Amino acid sequence: MAKPKQPPAGKRPGFSLIHGIKGSLALICLVGGTVPALTASASAPVAAAALNEAVSGLPDFLAGQPTKNGEGLAVSKPPTSGESASSEWLWLKTLPKPGDMMEIRFQSPLFSRAVHSGTDLRQMNATYIGEPGEKFMISSVSGEMLSFHTYERGTLWIPQWYISEAAGSTESIEPMYVTLRKEGELSLTPRSKARWKTGSGTGDDTFVAVARWKDWYGVIVPPAVWYAEDAYEAYRPAMLWVRDKDVAQTTAVPLPLLKEEGPGTVPDLDTLQSLILQVLKPGDDAAKVKKWLGDPKLTEVSGNLQKEGGKPITLGSSWRYEREDAHLLVTFTPAGKLAAARWVFPGSDRYTSRPFAGDDYLFTQDYTVTSLPQTREVQPEWRNSGTLAYTYLLGAGKEVLLLNGDDGGFSGDHYDASLYAVDKENGKTRWQINAGYGRLQAYLDPSGEEATVFTSYTPEEKQYDNRIRRVRLSDGEVLWEQRFGEDNQMDMWAARDAVILVTTRNDSRDVQRKTSTKLSVLDARNGRTRWESTFGEGVRVLNCGAADPYVLIGEGAKLRALDPESGATAWSIESEGGQAHDYSADPYFAGGPRIDPFTGPDPDRRWILIGDSWKRLDLSTGKVQAEYPVVPGERFEELAGGRYLLVQHPLDSADYWGATSFETKWYDADAGKELWRISGKGSKGELEGDILYLTINGLPAAVEAKTGKMLWIMPNSASEAADLSALAAGSFMVLEQTLLYPFGQDLLILDKKTGKLLGRVADVKTGYAELRDHETRNGTLNRSGDDIYVGTANGGFLRFDAKALEKVGER
Repeated sequence: MAKPKQPPAGKRPGFSLIHGIKGSLALICLVGGTVPALTASASAPVAAAALNEAVSGLPDFLAGQPTKNGEGLAVSKPPTSGESASSEWLWLKTLPKPGDMMEIRFQSPLFSRAVHSGTDLRQMNATYIGEPGEKFMISSVSGEMLSFHTYERGTLWIPQWYISEAAGSTESIEPMYVTLRKEGELSLTPRSKARWKTGSGTGDDTFVAVARWKDWYGVIVPPAVWYAEDAYEAYRPAMLWVRDKDVAQTTAVPLPLLKEEGPGTVPDLDTLQSLILQVLKPGDDAAKVKKWLGDPKLTEVSGNLQKEGGKPITLGSSWRYEREDAHLLVTFTPAGKLAAARWVFPGSDRYTSRPFAGDDYLFTQDYTVTSLPQTREVQPEWRNSGTLAYTYLLGAGKEVLLLNGDDGGFSGDHYDASLYAVDKENGKTRWQINAGYGRLQAYLDPSGEEATVFTSYTPEEKQYDNRIRRVRLSDGEVLWEQRFGEDNQMDMWAARDAVILVTTRNDSRDVQRKTSTKLSVLDARNGRTRWESTFGEGVRVLNCGAADPYVLIGEGAKLRALDPESGATAWSIESEGGQAHDYSADPYFAGGPRIDPFTGPDPDRRWILIGDSWKRLDLSTGKVQAEYPVVPGERFEELAGGRYLLVQHPLDSADYWGATSFETKWYDADAGKELWRISGKGSKGELEGDILYLTINGLPAAVEAKTGKMLWIMPNSASEAADLSALAAGSFMVLEQTLLYPFGQDLLILDKKTGKLLGRVADVKTGYAELRDHETRNGTLNRSGDDIYVGTANGGFLRFDAKALEKVGER
């Protein structure tokens, strides 16, 4: 019989099943008016060759489930030579068309583009998984592929076979390795025309089978690239199909997958990722995870699992698995159910955090520019568990440490902050003040016995009230308090035995209209008002700590030091030029001095912007000790009591935030000259003798302080354009032989002589909260004697013995 002609472009063949002869079937193909027909009966089955002849011009598999109107049938590939034309082969439903509602019958890969035999086997761009029972409306049909569109996912493509009744009879199986014969084939679906040959039998002929349909295995094929940076798209493994006749052997996948030693083959990394995505699902219990992955290297406290703003922190546990080529963190809820999994891969040219494929947002990947730090276990002397994720040390009294807790939310996503006191000896919380989503400020008295606290909102009363409290540190007892109501905006500072308030009162008829700005100075011991003054809107209060000798007021290009007792001017200084913009309060840049919470800000000298230059002043007399001119776009940090300035100088813009290229200057204020420059953005400086430890574009490094000679930079694979500053928001802790540095989510241990990465401290989760740059730099890592205090991003605040941390780096 002659082969049917191919339909013209844009037309599709139709099929009709004719019943009329007992025990027989008639298949009629309607193509452009030509009606070739075949009849099969039980006594006279149609030869396979004849069937092949009749439908060779058609897709190998046409969908096999009712359309929304329930009409007709479609046909799959005819049997090969030697097979009979049994009813198993004829899935007879109408062809799907745009507008039809369809239902997925078996777990299916969903692609971001149509797949055909010319598509690279490892670049199929599977982004989502379609689950059985999921329904969709067809947007278009292309060969064996259907597309559909949703608002959340965009346009996706699915092979037609997965909506067939045949797919509905597919079974999931325990994963097993299948090795294909040399000339074996992989198919897009069973009996698909989209096929791929395996390689020569060396390296790409073994796959993991996870499904079975008749004599076909569904195997998972990992993508060549799991995350495409340029496309901002992460991919999943695709599922293809192989037939029994193409399989040379099958072997069980040895469990557990991540065992460190013992018999059995450890899967390659791509296979591991694919298997874990396939077999583990959120909500699985720990026993199932342990069966598949084995015992973790160690168990740590998880990150915050509470994603809803305004709710208490929720912590589970994280199992940590470490290989040379990847780390895997598997996180469980407090009830022991799988909550998330995160891979960490080394050697990228830029840092990428938590991309995920499709809607698998709980199964993420991190790409880092460093090698992977092996975990070093050292027990803290105590660990305090706070109620909010981020913990910062603000100061220290005689018996307690004063901490700031924060939920890490930005702007409208900020719901909660707290101030609480932790016992130095045992790490237990003595008292706590909650500030909700209002403002929170606190200043410790130099005596170490009391603190002045400002909160704009009282969450227990759900009221904005601009509340000032004087609190005894040992037990949190309120010694005095004042509430100033909600009809004004208020900020607080401190000076010696004084509380400084700036109140901007709003017109009662228009809260956006500011009518007056008043400065009030209170007696810190009893809250009584000492004196008041009215200022223009441009007034700046430049105090930093409760030991400052005067109230420091900047008005334009003039600075006045006012006596906190009387308000009389003790000294003043004025610049002839206009006032440059003061970025020292910029929350995105933790410049100026690194303030030690155990000593507080320096009350004797300070760099202050007056007019068009920075001046280092003796705060007692107002004498100018040194100057540094304002350069557009520059930012600097102060070291060695303000003698040295570590200056970030932009090269391609006068706007700091608009610049993409920087160099770093080292300025000696006592000598009044620049000593050297190096390429890159230097920050987080820590000076020890003649060595300056700093980060350059976010990477830890060391230089000679006198010459600027580069001694080392932490080994990395970062591109020249990569800026990792957001990963390096804390400060260095310099020990005898090692450095501690919070980098990303880890507290790293570095060899201070070579920069070699020695490991990470176990069970310390660090992190960066936006707009908390000053708190992160000053409050994350601190030392008092042999005690090292560490703030975290999962509610923990820990005390370590310095010698124990030193020893762990020697292992």
